This record gives sequence, C-alpha cells and structure tokens, in this order.
Amino acid sequence: MPSGTVEADFAASPERVWSVLVDLENAPSWVPDVVSVKKLDSTPIGTGSRFAEVVEVQGRKMDLTVSVTEFDPPRRIAHRGIGKSVEIGGQTSVVPTPTGCRVINEWSLELSGFLKLGSSIAATWTRRNIEASMEALRKLVESDPRP
Repeated sequence: MPSGTVEADFAASPERVWSVLVDLENAPSWVPDVVSVKKLDSTPIGTGSRFAEVVEVQGRKMDLTVSVTEFDPPRRIAHRGIGKSVEIGGQTSVVPTPTGCRVINEWSLELSGFLKLGSSIAATWTRRNIEASMEALRKLVESDPRP
C-alpha cells in the first residue's frame, strides 16, 4: 500500500490554518484534484462526519465517501475516503512553531482491481497533488492572516 508524509512550514497562525483545513466544503479552492465536497449530515464537523467528494484524476472523475475518523481541534484531523476501486486515508496535524506552524500530512492509498497495477504511478501522483495542495494552502492562509 503506497503511503507517505508531506510537511510544510507556514507563516500563519495554527488557528488560521486549522480553520481552512476543517472547512472541507471549501477544499476545491486549494486542493487541485477536488471538484466538489458536500457534507452529508447537519451536525458540526467532528469524528463521524461524512462528506460526498468528487475528485478528478487524470481527467476521470471519481466519487468518494469521506468519513472523519479523528477530530482533535486545533491539532489533528484524520479521514478515510472510499470509492469504487480506491481507499484513501489521511491525517493532517498542525504543530505550532515560533514563526507560525508546521502542517504534517500523512497519507495512504489502497487500490483494488485493475487499478492495483498502477500503484506506483498513483503514489507519485498523490504525493505531487498533496505537495501542490500544501503550496496552495500556504498562499491562501499567508495572504489572509485572519484566525
């Protein structure tokens, strides 16, 4: 199962970064492959919250059901997304630093069926997408420092 960790430092408060990270319905504004996210329940976000997510990979759209598996504000959120032939796990931690915070994204990817043959390509694509997401997140939170 491909997995990895991407870390980045931000010149923004942990609270500002956290507020963007947990606004999952706004993820399409900074996560390159996310087309849409819709919350499936009416309760505040927390462990057990579920979302319908549409992602576009190599020109193909995929539907995922994403569940929040851990929610520890303002430090850590974890989720699991399940689609037709893919299961994506991730956890994001926000760690205060003297100049802002460090964001640590740990991810795993499990492919099934025919997609399993492309695991190494999918791993490379996933890492690049997360790196691009971190850069877009940095631009967003550093350009607007509100909490």
